[in-house]
Amino acid sequence: MKTEQYIDNLIRREKQTEPNPFLSTRVIAEIEKSQKPKANQVPVWQSVAIAASIAAVAFLGITIGNSYVDNASPEMVLNINDSQIENLGYYNFADYE
Repeated sequence: MKTEQYIDNLIRREKQTEPNPFLSTRVIAEIEKSQKPKANQVPVWQSVAIAASIAAVAFLGITIGNSYVDNASPEMVLNINDSQIENLGYYNFADYE
């Protein structure tokens, strides 16, 4: 019986406790503060490394492209047998779907 009275008293005290009216405001403010992106999180060396990588890729792409143009001779002819490719046209018709 004493345990039931203790539980009832605890419940009654919890019901009488008034909630803090500013609690929800504080919680929302903390959530918004944690969701804001930090402005200067990227180190300078990382930005320089990315710019150097892009420049290196562009330089290598141009160099490789120019190496193929220089080696191509005007006498070079490609002979392609496309008889197998022509049969693929049958699959494009709507009747065969």
